[in-house]
Amino acid sequence: MTLTKNIRDFVGQLVGLKIVSFCCTLDMLDFGFGEDGETGDKMALHAMGLSRVILDGDILITTADYQSWDEIESTNNDEWYNVWRFKDKIIGQTVVSVSVNELNDLRIVLDGGAVIECLIANAYPHFSEELEQWVLFETTGERRMLFAYNKEIDIN
Repeated sequence: MTLTKNIRDFVGQLVGLKIVSFCCTLDMLDFGFGEDGETGDKMALHAMGLSRVILDGDILITTADYQSWDEIESTNNDEWYNVWRFKDKIIGQTVVSVSVNELNDLRIVLDGGAVIECLIANAYPHFSEELEQWVLFETTGERRMLFAYNKEIDIN
């Protein structure tokens, strides 16, 4: 699939923004992107499917780590533990590049060397079903949304 200019321009809005918030919800990583001195997000990414943050050759956080330690407390899992542990290496970092490949994998490179990846190609066990993998959306302005599914990408 060839990405349209509209899609490339939309994801390109992330370049120069800082990560101002970062958390996990079940097996989804949430990132908020904003500008220096602003409060709140300008854009947000909900990373489902197989998503991860990599730094210096190590996977710091991945949605594959959502395994409950005690089956009682929802935050007792590797994903939450690693979000808390590595938050300071991610919050405040600036996006230096963003790319989406022909299979809709998203790659965001931060100035501190960390990389956020939302992988679809050969990475999701239900690739044959059309499932939402990641969503990038504006939290201000037009509030446009970009939905990446297994085999298609849609912007509204």
